[in-house]
Formats: sequence, structure tokens, C-alpha cells
Amino acid sequence: MAENEIAASLLYQVTAIAGQVTGRMQEGLERLELTGPTANLLWVLNPGDEPQSLRKLATLLHCDPSNITLLSVQLEERGLAERRPHPRDGRVRTLVLTAEGRKIRQRLLAIVAKRSPFADLDDKEQRLLHSLLAKALAGPQRDSGRPV
Repeated sequence: MAENEIAASLLYQVTAIAGQVTGRMQEGLERLELTGPTANLLWVLNPGDEPQSLRKLATLLHCDPSNITLLSVQLEERGLAERRPHPRDGRVRTLVLTAEGRKIRQRLLAIVAKRSPFADLDDKEQRLLHSLLAKALAGPQRDSGRPV
């Protein structure tokens, strides 16, 4: 297969996987009473990490900070998260999971693990794919200034 065909095939596969994830997760998200965007925000709020600013969360989720504000309000209304001042800079607002938010996040992760298109891959295959995808996501964009 030529280089361009492989690249196109990879993009097709990633898009197909994304579609599968959306379809497979829908029932589980409905049971948890989450939308895709609120589930994504809940997902990135790792209770073991230092609290992230709302702006940083927007960057992680590739959206406008105003969207994070709206999603934060939705999580707060359900008692799953609280907006708090950053521990080292009180001017910065963070979003932190509540005890109930941590429980729902664990249930979300269990649903993801069970319904993931990657569930049939063994541990070694999952770790390899994780590494390759992380490398692809972290790498510099080639030819980003050139028109297609």
C-alpha cells in the first residue's frame, strides 16, 4: 500500500472507531444521565491529578472556555463537581469532582472498558496502541502551513 493510501486508511479507521465509540457508549451514558460532552469533562477530571483550570480543561477538550463553564454548571447541578479557586492561585477557577462525581466517573470508566472497541485487544496490544496514538497526538503537525 502506498504511503498516501496508508495515511488515508488510518484516518478512515480512526473515524470509524470514533463512530463505534459514540454508538457503543450511548446506552451507558443514558444510564448515567450524562451527555457526551459532560461525560468527556467528567472523564478528564482525574481525582488523582492537581485541579485543572477551566481554561486548561477547555484546551484539553478542544472547545471554547464558555462551553466548559456551561458543562461545569451542569455537573455542579447534579452534585458531581464543584468550581473552586486553584490551590496556588486563587484568581484561577478549577473544577473538582465531588465524592458522587468520583463514583459516577468510576462507573463511566467501567462502561468504557467494557464497551470499548479495544476491549478485544489483549493488554500488550492495548499498551502498544496507546503508545502509538499518544505519539501521533503529541507529534508536530507536518506541513501544517501547506494547502491540501
